[in-house]
Amino acid sequence: MFRKLLNTLIRWAKELWSLFEIIEEVVPAGATSSSSPIPATYQPQPIETKRRSRWFEQPPSKVARHRYIELDGFAENFRIDQRGRYDLLQLAKFAEHFVWICQDAVEEFIDDSMDYDKDFIEGRHVLWLNKADCIEFCYHQYSALADLL
Repeated sequence: MFRKLLNTLIRWAKELWSLFEIIEEVVPAGATSSSSPIPATYQPQPIETKRRSRWFEQPPSKVARHRYIELDGFAENFRIDQRGRYDLLQLAKFAEHFVWICQDAVEEFIDDSMDYDKDFIEGRHVLWLNKADCIEFCYHQYSALADLL
């Protein structure tokens, strides 16, 4: 009787262990869930017309479209703004998959004669630069990327 109970407990432990292994494969190790509970005393407030009008007047996103580029097994959707300029920092980061790029390469390339804008989008720094200058930068770093632009 005791042996049967012990075997049943061991079988359940093995099944539980395999379930934990499956969960570990599905959910990455560093994944966390950030759900904040809503307080029980929460009362929804009506939106004021001032707040509503400010929401509609917000400027549109600087990113007008994306361009999908795939090179040697690496793919990226490059940001393009309303003026057709690419994000040079994103291009440099993509080129790092293929060649080593000096940390100061972008700063050394940029000069006062270029029309560029700095921005902050989706938690990342963005350096908008026209397409011709981006192609020149990529040609000096990794010419295959310049050919795709």
